[in-house]
Amino acid sequence: ELFSFEIFFKPNQNGFSADLYQASFEKVVEYASTYGGALITVEGHSDPLGYLRKKKAGQPDVVLGQTKQSAKNLSLSRAVAVRDSIISFASGNSISLDASQFAVVGHGISKPKSGVCGDDPCAPKSEKAWRDNMRVEFRVLQIEAEESIFSPL
Repeated sequence: ELFSFEIFFKPNQNGFSADLYQASFEKVVEYASTYGGALITVEGHSDPLGYLRKKKAGQPDVVLGQTKQSAKNLSLSRAVAVRDSIISFASGNSISLDASQFAVVGHGISKPKSGVCGDDPCAPKSEKAWRDNMRVEFRVLQIEAEESIFSPL
């Protein structure tokens, strides 16, 4: 991992203030320019509290499935918003980044910071833990696509 940072969101929102992350955006552009083969991952997340409340209340599986899908859609839209914001930032600095350089994923509620308890996400225990789940994790990774030296398996 060459560089990573997180962007946090308000509940049910995919917009954020890019100005707060300008120093991180500058590092991303620097690494993307320096390491042409770097893999840039943008992973969106959503908080599971709403899902867990519905499950505890005995809501039918169809409602639980819809809630999970909605959280997945929100997390993906957050990740796309971050990717697009960084591409726009780079363009404003006369550097071309292409959307294909990014691996964008929406995890929904499957990987909360509060952890996984059995088959379900763990419930956040504080407001901070609740807010920490509403995030995008951004990473620049240096990964070699091919081996440098032949060595039989």
